[in-house]
Amino acid sequence: MSEGSVLHQILHEAWDHSQSGRPFLAVFDLDSTLFDLTGRVTKIIDHFRQMDANQMRFPEECRLLENLKIHRSDWGLRAPLERLGISCDGPFFKALHEHWAEAFFSNRFLHYDEPLPGAVDFVQTLHKLGAHIMYLTGRDVPRMGEGTYKSLLNKKFPVDHPTVQLVLKPHPHLDDASFKTDVLREIEARYERIWFFENEPVNLHLVARECPSIKLVFIESTHSGREEPAPFLERITHFEVDFEALPVKRAGSGSG
Repeated sequence: MSEGSVLHQILHEAWDHSQSGRPFLAVFDLDSTLFDLTGRVTKIIDHFRQMDANQMRFPEECRLLENLKIHRSDWGLRAPLERLGISCDGPFFKALHEHWAEAFFSNRFLHYDEPLPGAVDFVQTLHKLGAHIMYLTGRDVPRMGEGTYKSLLNKKFPVDHPTVQLVLKPHPHLDDASFKTDVLREIEARYERIWFFENEPVNLHLVARECPSIKLVFIESTHSGREEPAPFLERITHFEVDFEALPVKRAGSGSG
């Protein structure tokens, strides 16, 4: 099924379930699913580059970082650094990676994330059609809870509504796949239909094994490479939809 077709199918299902009073839930991962992370990663690396201590210790590498380009398909730091001819071994990479890890998993740079094309309108429209919305993320409450809520609110995703829920890991050390599967397993019986949108095949495959009634959509942005996406997964690269054929027009730009 094409990405436009599966998105239309989901919107029509949400409308049909709402009209007949049957519970429908759409679950979205955040990083590289609803949000493009290139802005966050770019700002973190630029922050490292501009620090006086790093320019003194790594002058050549910091000079090369001025030409850094992060692609949506990049997972981690190796690919963009290799494009610049920077070694991913040794003290420079260690220092940069430590800085990136501390900053990436924090509230400080989340406001640089931008929604994937069509993501805000798609989630808003689902909500307007009567779907319940859950944001289910591997981000954790202590380090990223406040910034995650503000980011969703500021980018105009539905929040602050009884049928919208934001679920983060209670602490950083939980395994993402197990955490998400446990959450979905707990709520699976409450809904007649659940669709789960996620960019990490490891997470999707575990949900498929443990919660077979849940429908899955693989977001083709980037992933860890630990597993390749199974052929049975629906696939999309964006959330852009022609809303003219829908039972209701697309949602407005309010936060819902």
